[in-house]
Amino acid sequence: MTTTGPTVRIVVGCDGSDDARAALRFAAAEAISRDGVLHLVNAIDDTVLNSAWGIVFDVEAVRQGGLDLLQQAREEAQALGVPAERIEADCLVGQPAAVLSRLSETSSLVIVGRRAESGEHSMFVGSTAVGLAGTATCPVVVVSELNRPDDAPRHVIGVGLDPGAPCRLAVEWAVKRAKRLGSRVVAMSVVKPPAAGLFRSVGRTGPTDDEKTRLFASIRGQVEATVAAVTAEVPGVDIDLQFRYGSPTDELIELSRQVDLLIVGVHPSFPTYSVGGKVRALMTHSACPLGLIRYK
Repeated sequence: MTTTGPTVRIVVGCDGSDDARAALRFAAAEAISRDGVLHLVNAIDDTVLNSAWGIVFDVEAVRQGGLDLLQQAREEAQALGVPAERIEADCLVGQPAAVLSRLSETSSLVIVGRRAESGEHSMFVGSTAVGLAGTATCPVVVVSELNRPDDAPRHVIGVGLDPGAPCRLAVEWAVKRAKRLGSRVVAMSVVKPPAAGLFRSVGRTGPTDDEKTRLFASIRGQVEATVAAVTAEVPGVDIDLQFRYGSPTDELIELSRQVDLLIVGVHPSFPTYSVGGKVRALMTHSACPLGLIRYK
């Protein structure tokens, strides 16, 4: 499919880790399907060039190592089918999350590795992925080598919708991607149970089924209106709306086992741009690549 309009730019962070190589595979497939430019980026963190022990690293030697990584990534991208003339590569000095965040201002998508290196390390998420999620201007995809293999697509895109949040951007991304790839969308909104203490005064541990029904009816109206507005512009995509009551993190992690990409919105807290516990948990435990888009 040929993309019209401005050039689609797909940026991917390359640092030689297993997760970065998984990110490269995802980025290459994205660039091919969107007829876009694949921009390979290696960032040299200038904060560690001068160590706490007074050791000064040779910047040029470190940069050469980055260039070698980029050459390997270029060769792998070409082997995956990206035309050589649509591959760019840069070795840049700066804190990686900040470098990629600046590039996001002129990019269509930024893809990074989660940085987990084995199953026993899956509880950790790298600072680059976390920092980028809260500051990127364009959508971000976080990929792990531990995600389901690329050759086992489900042809389903999941999107988690926060009750009461402006979720149109996440829905648009999911629907447009599904349209392009011939996939369907599962849109899930999860209502988190109120604290049990709120109901103790009336002798209950939670809301009644009738109260849950009324709550879902309110949320359903908001979600259905948003989905209807998006599908009016991008018709022809099968969308399954699901409403759950429970832990948003647990429900969305379970959904990630059934889809090729899980998309959620990010509400970074000013001034730290923290992405919050739910997003961090999904970045750590999602079984598929995780798409993150900042709500504006």
